[in-house]
Amino acid sequence: MLNPPSVTKVELTKVELTQVNVSPSKDRSGHPTARDDVSYLEKQTRTRRLFSSAQIFCFSLVYFGTWSGMGGNMYYALLNGGPAAYLFNLIIALIGALAQAISLGELASILPLAGAQYYWTFHFAPPGSKRFLSWMSGWATWLGYACGLTGVLNGCAILLEASIQFNYPEYENGGWRTTLIVMGLLLFLTVINIWFFRIVPWVELVAGIVNVCFFFITLITLWIMSPRNSPSFILTTTKFSGWESDFVSWNVGMLTQVWMFIGFEASIHMGEETKNAKRAAPLAMIYSLATNGVLGIIMTVTYIICMPPLEDVVNASYPYLHLLETSTNSKSVATVLAVGLCIVSLACTMSTFSSGTRMTWAWARDGGLPAFFGHVSGKRRVPVRAVVLTCSWVILLAMLNLNADTFVALGAITSLCSLALYFSYTIILGVLIHLRFTTGLPKSEFTVGRLGLPLNIFAMVYTCYTMVWLPFPTAVPVTAQSMNYCIVVFGAVMIGVVTAWFTWAKDHWAGPNQAIVEYVLRNDGKE
Repeated sequence: MLNPPSVTKVELTKVELTQVNVSPSKDRSGHPTARDDVSYLEKQTRTRRLFSSAQIFCFSLVYFGTWSGMGGNMYYALLNGGPAAYLFNLIIALIGALAQAISLGELASILPLAGAQYYWTFHFAPPGSKRFLSWMSGWATWLGYACGLTGVLNGCAILLEASIQFNYPEYENGGWRTTLIVMGLLLFLTVINIWFFRIVPWVELVAGIVNVCFFFITLITLWIMSPRNSPSFILTTTKFSGWESDFVSWNVGMLTQVWMFIGFEASIHMGEETKNAKRAAPLAMIYSLATNGVLGIIMTVTYIICMPPLEDVVNASYPYLHLLETSTNSKSVATVLAVGLCIVSLACTMSTFSSGTRMTWAWARDGGLPAFFGHVSGKRRVPVRAVVLTCSWVILLAMLNLNADTFVALGAITSLCSLALYFSYTIILGVLIHLRFTTGLPKSEFTVGRLGLPLNIFAMVYTCYTMVWLPFPTAVPVTAQSMNYCIVVFGAVMIGVVTAWFTWAKDHWAGPNQAIVEYVLRNDGKE
């Protein structure tokens, strides 16, 4: 059993208590809530710190999977802007994502908890608005991870089907088959996360090594076996999508590159299961993002130099496998490379699933979702109910693939995920900038010093600018099938969230559980 929390004595390493409110949560009458009860805290916080620094780095490394993802998702980038946009939008997205990650890394080194954005918002936002902003941030972050997990699983399923069809042309992909594969992957991930979670850190460590090995295998194979385009081909621009404006087409095509780095804070959501999380989690986030950016740029240049005619790539049923086959002139070699890509993609789904379930768990224990799902199994030491809820939710979203074009479904899901998470980044970046102009940011183990404010402002500008383009359809003329519905769905959800705030949460939701914060921070660095 846990000892009764002494929240007034909590020690945040080098953090001023006046700037981080860690008092027990109270109801509107001023009485402590049941969330501070010792037995409740035990049931919400009894996870194990299993991840070492190397393991959480590899967890984050395969979560991004940028070099392989740039191959698997090249269709949209080539559709809007061609090779030039394919490469330079990646560089732009990488710079923007690094600014976002470094900005939030300072907060992660202070409060490395599952839930990340909404915890930071609650602790650092002005007192009069912190509960409302935390409420909005929590729902946006949860929606982003729920849709993001669906998008990753959908992409993995499409890759598996494309690899099958590549060798067995009579196989019909899409529709119920894609949904069935997604369900199979979900069942596998659910079993691993409930009964065998102890091995996940080691699986991710091995997956990180395998990821780098397949990077070099693919890179060397393409450069040795493939015919080459001239270097000037990198600057080629196209508008297969129908957008008349190069500016619009270029920005719409950036969706693929933005998707490569979305949810970069996944390692922070695993902070309560990471040793020395105040240092390990933010560094894993930033270093893995930078590593993936470098690998992604190198491989994207390789894809462009080794690319067959653009019309053939865009019109292929699965552009990446078409590139591999025509570049190597061998179906066997292309199949081997595709298998490696499938392995990397599967490892990515495991990281995404684990971080998504932790976001669900955190949001449930803090009252956003029913508290029933915030429970941690005393035997398994994992949030079993949150895992099951996440699995069930993604199964429902996977039904979108029934009688639908898988590429269209994937595009809609990824756009919604990106929009929701970028909204949560906007909230916390705004809070962070306000904090720097007022009381200043508390000292932490990770800091960028005087560069903090200009970096935060740049990250905010990039985030807001990108959000403008996320709802745009990828092609014109717009039809019912090609329409990007993410803004409609996101708007509907946010209207529901705001309505719930004014009808219930404003008077009953106390915000993130401060007793849990105290407990987690006291145990950072312990087993």
